[in-house]
Amino acid sequence: MVNIVKVAPIAIGAAVAARAIIRRGRGGARAASASASPPVPPVAKRVPHKVLFGVVEGENRGAKPMDPPVERNDDLFWLRDDDRKDPSIVAHLEAENAYTEAHLAHAQPLAKKVYDEIVGSIQETDDDVPFPWGDKGHTYMVRTVKGKAYPIVVRTLNDKDWETVLDVNEVAAPLKYCSVGAFRPDPSHDILAYSIDPSGYETYEVRFKDLVTGEDMPDVIKGTAGGVSWGHCDASTGHREVYYSTQDDAHRPDKVWRHVIGTDQSADTCVLHEPDELFNVGFGRTSSGRFMLIESESTETNEVHYVDITAGPGANQSLALMQPRRMGHRYYPEHRGDHWFILTNRDGKINFDLVRARLTLPSEDHWQTVPGAPGGGGEGCDGVGGGDGRPFQWSEGRTLESMCAFKDFLVLEGREGGFSAAWVLRLTEHPADSEIDDGDAHACIASWHKTSWPSQNCCVYTSVASSNLSCVGANQVFDTDVVMFSYQSLTTPKTVYAYDMRTAKSKIVKPTPVRGYNADRYATTRMEVTVRDGTKVPVSIAWRKDAKTPKGPMLLSGYGSYGVSNDPTFSREDVPLMDRGVVMAVAHIRGGGEMGRHWYEKEGKYLTKKNTFNDFVDVAEHLVATGWTSTSKLAISGRSAGGLLMGNAVNMRPELFKCVVAAVPFVDMIVSMCDPSIPLTTGEWEEWGNPNEEEYYEYMLSYGPMENIKKGPKPEVLITAGLHDPRVAYWEAAKYAARLRAANETKDSRILLKTDLAAGHFSASDRYQLYKERAYEHAFVLDSLGLSNAKPGWAK
Repeated sequence: MVNIVKVAPIAIGAAVAARAIIRRGRGGARAASASASPPVPPVAKRVPHKVLFGVVEGENRGAKPMDPPVERNDDLFWLRDDDRKDPSIVAHLEAENAYTEAHLAHAQPLAKKVYDEIVGSIQETDDDVPFPWGDKGHTYMVRTVKGKAYPIVVRTLNDKDWETVLDVNEVAAPLKYCSVGAFRPDPSHDILAYSIDPSGYETYEVRFKDLVTGEDMPDVIKGTAGGVSWGHCDASTGHREVYYSTQDDAHRPDKVWRHVIGTDQSADTCVLHEPDELFNVGFGRTSSGRFMLIESESTETNEVHYVDITAGPGANQSLALMQPRRMGHRYYPEHRGDHWFILTNRDGKINFDLVRARLTLPSEDHWQTVPGAPGGGGEGCDGVGGGDGRPFQWSEGRTLESMCAFKDFLVLEGREGGFSAAWVLRLTEHPADSEIDDGDAHACIASWHKTSWPSQNCCVYTSVASSNLSCVGANQVFDTDVVMFSYQSLTTPKTVYAYDMRTAKSKIVKPTPVRGYNADRYATTRMEVTVRDGTKVPVSIAWRKDAKTPKGPMLLSGYGSYGVSNDPTFSREDVPLMDRGVVMAVAHIRGGGEMGRHWYEKEGKYLTKKNTFNDFVDVAEHLVATGWTSTSKLAISGRSAGGLLMGNAVNMRPELFKCVVAAVPFVDMIVSMCDPSIPLTTGEWEEWGNPNEEEYYEYMLSYGPMENIKKGPKPEVLITAGLHDPRVAYWEAAKYAARLRAANETKDSRILLKTDLAAGHFSASDRYQLYKERAYEHAFVLDSLGLSNAKPGWAK
């Protein structure tokens, strides 16, 4: 699969490459000494500050900014410090942390119990699935060791002794935070390139390790966006090139560079510069290894350049444009043989279609549907596709999201009928056809089939090497009949399958061990809720069979942005909640991609964004009305853009929820979205709209969480933030806590803020610290729901 990593700017999480959703939430009785004085909340000073929406001289405020600009007062603007060093602001965040700790001091034993249960479910020393990489006989594997916070990558050559390639624990030893952004051995497997983020701000340093000597190399590339791919490499001459990207002052990846190993970074060549502030750059090698694809992409539009990296050193390589950008058109190519295979949304096919083009004729004028092999394609797949040569025709109900090419196959990932799905297409060559009569053979479809899994309501995708190192794909061999898939559901831990693409047979090669967990004790279902405009919104639910009670406790999570599907995935951190009787529910609301791209592009962004919030509230009301839970037992959670959802849910129906976890919440959206100096802002105008323009200003103002807080009762709320978060700045959470607390009229209802002063958007990088954070959030939920003393099911 082309290694152009795309993560939602206001992201769900770090993986699937963040497919795991960080969930959960709040409410109820708590123990306290009668003589103890209640904690005193920090009071944020109010300092008038004028924020302008519209024309500001010297700033990019969009295509049609309001003139004259509209003024609004933000008296908490002073909490913003782009350098994250202001002593008075740090002191305020520390005071908020102390206030939160004081309120939850009595819940610390519960947090410790939940943490022990989470860690107790882990096989702390474990080897993930081994996977071959390249054609030199190497097999790699990610290993975890008890007591060590970070993964260790090992490898073997031709099944001999395993050797350590990279021990991330050693890399992290001098750092407070350590996230691996990329991991790539060169084609000869003699040199490793990897990148490290030491702060959580998502600015990476690319390092190199000599895998022959085991020594670190002098090459270090500073200030990168995190990705790295090998370009032209010639082991006989020692010439090796890597590609990387850098960011502008607004943290937007805007340049792709080529670096020659052994030279100074100052001598690197800028291969492509994207000046348009709506677009980010990305890059990655095709699965075949022949081409480097370099992409400029906004939320709605992209274009792709390519470089033939087999042509020789950089001076011999030319940058070619496949298809010029056209507003609203997106296309994603892969290479195999003499053809490009391309996913495209042209001609109104919003859910994407598959087409092909000759390498020598890559532009859109030459794209055609991939035909079936005339007369059938020969051998079939045990009756699940056959050798009938059927074309893989476009279907309105099928969404194609990504593609991976192999020597004889294409693997497509996407969705059908609202469910995660994958398809395998077997390819064959056929003599010249009437479409391109050039005398050469053309790729055709010999057969295809949709893969089959134990449950439809699942999450299935081409596997990564390990959840502990999700930047590495486990499918690193081009000439193979076997693809690794990962499968999971709300009640089934991630399981890696080796799937024979020729026979459609699969076998389990690595079930994720969850000690003490028995899937037979748990149940899951999927329902559809008819919301206020008649749309049917899916909801996935899981519970422990012997612990569920009518109108019992429930934790409902949601996301609903960027077209990202909030699939039902397994979380070991959620098991302690289910064991205490909490039902877990996921609302697949509009704004996500669960029901196809229209679920997002037509019904969940711009001037239809309120559908996202209405859907979530209507789902919650239905779950209460049908007896799944009650208002005194309903907790909700959302992370990042899901925090925007939480803010709206609280403003719309505060009495409906007992408690809320708003993790790194995007709640100051209208103030952030007017300022082009804030990371991600200009690119996000194609998601929410631009509040500097009259068309969007009033609509965004009508649902901005910060602007719509009203005096009155509030549920209990735990807000989390990361000081170094570049996606949702810490000051959004700090301002939200202050405003929500000032408006709260519910006696003893806790509005709490917890800021990690050593992390960014994706929380702690240390796996044990991450589990502590989740246990802390869960303890807040259980405590708020009156379940502090509830024993887990297995302890009954």
